[in-house]
This record gives sequence, structure tokens and C-alpha cells, in this order.
Amino acid sequence: MNQASTRSHCIFTIHLCSKELGSSMVRRSKLHLVDLAGSERVGKTGVGGQILTEAKYINLSLHYLEQVIIALSEKNRSHIPYRNSMMTSVLRDSLGGNCMTTMIATVSVERRNTGESLSTCRFAQRVALIKNDAFLNKELDPALLIVHLKKEIQSLKEELALVTGEQRSGKLTQEEIQQLEEQINVYLEDPDSEVTLNPGPDIRKIHFCFSLLKMRVREGSCGQNGVNTGRTPLMGMSDEEQRKSYAENQKLRDMLTHRDNEISILVNMLKKEKMKVQDVTSQLAQLHNQNPSTYNSSWSLTTIHVEESAKYDHSNEYTHSQHLMSRKRGK
Repeated sequence: MNQASTRSHCIFTIHLCSKELGSSMVRRSKLHLVDLAGSERVGKTGVGGQILTEAKYINLSLHYLEQVIIALSEKNRSHIPYRNSMMTSVLRDSLGGNCMTTMIATVSVERRNTGESLSTCRFAQRVALIKNDAFLNKELDPALLIVHLKKEIQSLKEELALVTGEQRSGKLTQEEIQQLEEQINVYLEDPDSEVTLNPGPDIRKIHFCFSLLKMRVREGSCGQNGVNTGRTPLMGMSDEEQRKSYAENQKLRDMLTHRDNEISILVNMLKKEKMKVQDVTSQLAQLHNQNPSTYNSSWSLTTIHVEESAKYDHSNEYTHSQHLMSRKRGK
């Protein structure tokens, strides 16, 4: 129909990649610009030879494209024949995939091409029935993804070594030691009591953190005792002020220990006195129940026994016991 036209499809593909500055997410898209060859009826054109062969392939390719469009327009269709032709295979993700597709159908205004125009309109109507839900293609930058996966693999290896008890003989690098020291400094300076120190599953790093914390504690103790460690005094105090503070703390500890000893002695004395009073009361009750007539004589013997035992006790205990016995006689 057109002597200057070639019997082929033309597909021009543009791959786009965008990334915001400082972001690790990459947006990828693909743009297909497609020029489909028009369908020709060989009976009208009367071509032959090579041109006839090209026309047959073009019509066959458009036929396979129409089959794909019909399959996509059917909701319950499980198989889409993309692989019937090279064109449908290339345009697979632009027809029924994550895409936004616009198809422009051209028709002929001549009366003798009415049949072809109607066929094109029906094809465009079937294409309009296809509904795709397009969403943005986001993915992590491959270079950053590789770094992230390497770190994850290393972390899993360290966790496995920690669980299995595998001993690692390699020493920590200077960079790892510096990172651990920075983590410990941040941990010690943070006023939040719920903050945690996470050196990772590497047992070497855990041992190093414990050693460094132990050294810091020893340095703090030496600073409180007035020993010059070459570091800044604790909480901005001078050596003289630290020594005075330590002496006052020691004095208060001694006073507290002395008071605790006095309290324990008084408590023991009260317990002994209470037990003696209970014993006297129980003996009097038993004697009274056994023989009321001998109550007075038994009471005198018990009194003498209590008085004799009280001589060896503290004067306060003796006075209190005498007071209790005088109350009993009054009854």
C-alpha cells in the first residue's frame, strides 16, 4: 500500500534510572516507543516475492499480538501467550505488567479500506478493556545492597561462632578497637539508665569491652583514693577535694557500722529479757495450776532464782525484772 514503507515493526526502548541525592533508594523504569506495522490484505496489494513474505510475517505478528490482547482482557484467563512471537515477548512487561500503556490506532478514511478500519477499531476496543495497576519501581541501590548483605553475612557468622563456642584467634583491628571505644564512651556518658551497650555477637569484642570497662572502674577507684592517674579528676574535683571527700565518706561508714552494732546489741538484750519474762510467767502459771497452796513458797523460790540470775545481767535488765516481780506480788 505504501511503497516507501518497510514491512517491519520498530521498537525503541529507553531505560531510566533516578536517585535522590543522599538516598539509597533507586527508581527504575523502562519506556517503549513502538511503531507497529499496518496490516495489509495481500489480495488488494497484489505483491509477491520478498515483499509478500514480509507481509505474511507482519500479519502473523499482529495476529499473535491480538491473541495476547484478547487473553489480557479476559479476567479468568490463566495463561497469556506472550512467547508466540518476538514482539509480544519484548513487550510483555508493557502490556500486562506493572505499566501504563497508551495505544494509538490509525484508520483509513477511504471507503475501500472500511473493512480494515473496522478491524482496527475492534482491536482498539479490546485493548481499552485491559486494566493495569501501576506502582513505582523502587529498589535499594545494588552497591549498597551488596554492602548490607555482606554485613549481614558477617553478623550471622559471628552469631554462629558465639552459639557454637568457636574460638576466634584473630585480633581486632585498630578500626574495630576505635569503634568500640567510641561506643563505650557514648554508653558511659549517656544519663539514661536504660541505654544498652551492643558490641555485637563477636566474643572478642565482648571481652574487649569488659576489659576496657574494668580498666575504667579501676582508674575511677584510684582517682577517689587520691592516686594521680594522669586523667581528668572525677567530676571536675581536685585531688585535695577528692581526698577530703573520701575521708568524710570513710568516717560516715565507720559511724554507720558502729550504730549498727549498738542496735544489734540492744535488740539481743530485749530478746533475752522478753524470753526471761515469758519463762517466769509460764513457771508461775504451772505452779499455780499444780498446787495453789504452795503458790507463795514457789513464788519466793522463783523470785530468789530470778534475783540471783539478774545479778550477772545488765543493771537495766535487773531493774526491769524487779519491777515485773513487784507487780506480780501486788496481785
